[in-house]
Amino acid sequence: MSRDDVETLVRDTFLSHEAEADGGALDLTGAVRARVARRRRRTRAAGAGAAAVAVLVAAGVIPALFGDRPARPPAVDVAAEDRAATADWRWESSLGAEIRVPAHWTVNDSGCLQTDAPSVVRGAGLQFSCFTPEPVHKELAFIGDRPAGSPLTAIPTGPPSGWPTAVALPKRAVEVSGVPAVRAEGRLPDGRYAGTVTVAARQVAVTVRTRDEATTRRILDSLRLVEIDHAGCPTRLRPVAPAPLPGQRSPGRSTAQTTEDQRRTPFVPSLPSSISVCSYGSPNPRGERRDRIEASARLSGAEATELAAALNAARPGGNPAPPGLACARPDPLGYEALLLLRDQGTEVRVRVSWNGCTRGLDNGASRAQLTMSLLADIMGPVKAGYSLSHALPR
Repeated sequence: MSRDDVETLVRDTFLSHEAEADGGALDLTGAVRARVARRRRRTRAAGAGAAAVAVLVAAGVIPALFGDRPARPPAVDVAAEDRAATADWRWESSLGAEIRVPAHWTVNDSGCLQTDAPSVVRGAGLQFSCFTPEPVHKELAFIGDRPAGSPLTAIPTGPPSGWPTAVALPKRAVEVSGVPAVRAEGRLPDGRYAGTVTVAARQVAVTVRTRDEATTRRILDSLRLVEIDHAGCPTRLRPVAPAPLPGQRSPGRSTAQTTEDQRRTPFVPSLPSSISVCSYGSPNPRGERRDRIEASARLSGAEATELAAALNAARPGGNPAPPGLACARPDPLGYEALLLLRDQGTEVRVRVSWNGCTRGLDNGASRAQLTMSLLADIMGPVKAGYSLSHALPR
């Protein structure tokens, strides 16, 4: 491209986009012409051509030439993601929603026997029943299916002594990940800054109470709705083909061959790069199962290696069905937790079940038995409670 061609391209391009630039009424073309002239005096033709391209890129015109204009930010009140996150904040996931909280916050330290430490509350499972007053300076962030805590909801009979005073916070309509929501923010009589974001269509809400207005706003702003969370866990239960029951054989293979294959092949990779623990909770006393994730965690390094070793040490074959239960065919959604083990670009999925008929571990090809100690190893990282309908071996 000659120098004249470059100057013509620059002039015509800026003339056609002059109205889109800030201060479009200024003589933008003249300024560019002067700049090109100065560069012409300092460089040869090849240098001038490269400089002209640099001018186009810096001005954001090259994308316009090819029809790829920068997208405008969405006109919503709630940011889908907090872009100012740093290493001292972490993601927490529950019910298909995620928020960022300060990394030093504890997990599920709320309600009965709570301390004054800041905490995120999600997927708590069964808890002790007692009354422990919430300290007036305690900082909390809840992920639940409705706004949590008496400070943000009217209590017709009045709050028990020691609870924060109920107060109504100003509300406004917003969007979260493109889904309509309602956001409420304000200051409580005890001095804390509080807020909620309720996404009724997804049956999820975030409630925050902190001592700092910026912290409350930042947690609320970070809320996003996801199908796969930060730990790599599906946020809804998915059907998985069950492994053959003990005594059954895979299609085309004899029982002896199947048993020998199980002896030779580790149940899971022994040195996984990471393990995601996805907890979906146990059925309630009526036998109803939630199909959304309650909590998740991702292990790496020594933690992942130790859990893999414990899984590989499990006794082959699933746990026997509890006595007295009429067990039909296995339920493909009948698992309380899912383990995702990643190794050199591959992923092994292990269903973990401890209630119902098909108890134990299932990697899709074989089964292994679950014990109380192994269940504790699996569920420990997610810091969520769990219940057992029938005892497991120690």
